[in-house]
Amino acid sequence: MLFSEEINTFLAVVRTGSLLQAAEIVCATQSTVSYRIQALERRIGHSLLLRSRGSRRIALTPHGERFLDIAERWKRLEMEAEQLKMESDRYLAIGAVDAVAIHVLPPFVAELSREDPPIRLHLESGRYWQLANRVASGHLNAAFTLSPADHADLVSTRIRSYAMRIAYMPQNGEQEIEECADLTSFDYSREVYLPWSGQFDLWRTKRGLLRPLNSADKSHLLAPLLKRPGAWALVPSFMVEALRAQTGCSIHRLAHQPPPDIALYRISRRHDSTFAERDSEAVERALRALQA
Repeated sequence: MLFSEEINTFLAVVRTGSLLQAAEIVCATQSTVSYRIQALERRIGHSLLLRSRGSRRIALTPHGERFLDIAERWKRLEMEAEQLKMESDRYLAIGAVDAVAIHVLPPFVAELSREDPPIRLHLESGRYWQLANRVASGHLNAAFTLSPADHADLVSTRIRSYAMRIAYMPQNGEQEIEECADLTSFDYSREVYLPWSGQFDLWRTKRGLLRPLNSADKSHLLAPLLKRPGAWALVPSFMVEALRAQTGCSIHRLAHQPPPDIALYRISRRHDSTFAERDSEAVERALRALQA
């Protein structure tokens, strides 16, 4: 219902202090967020937000402070009502960064799909901070990322880790590179960079890999760039078989000072009253497919 959308949007604006970030959380445009807030203010009959010139941050008016308590109580009641519905209609919303969604989650989803009575599943992908915001706001039950969430209301549980490997496209006529190789065996200018984690970026800096010529912000964009002769990229081990099949690249381990392993995290709310016990148990059972 529209009033619920307006309240959820209002809470997203309050929590982020930004119309733009709120728009990302509620999956709407910034103009739609502004329209919903204005519609809510017309319903209430008072201005709820202070919009200061020259400042991107948004503050609450006195009436906004009073309405915040009402909005939070409304949200709790809405969640309790949804919980009643979930007793007969099981529903889980799961998010993941794209590399995990493509290469890691299929066994997890397959396990959940075997549940009886069946679970309605909603799956979405995004950047790790977007997914963390979606979990914090209650739009997702859990998210799977390669970085922990920095949020007081969220818990980041490490599931397992994956070694990093070099995927390399050989050049015609060159001497074959050994399976266990040194980083100097690869042309630094031909690296295809992906932003796996803060630790990974720190390792790259220490090894002198500062300004890659090519980069991809999501893993599904890597294969076309990797098809160029001499191109190479550091990737988690869970991607190597798919890349080998897509591109015909060779896979190598680093003999000296390899990058840190990439960890898979499950992000969830610290206190999630909407997560039915049987659905929590179903998720735990499905997680065993990822921990194997």
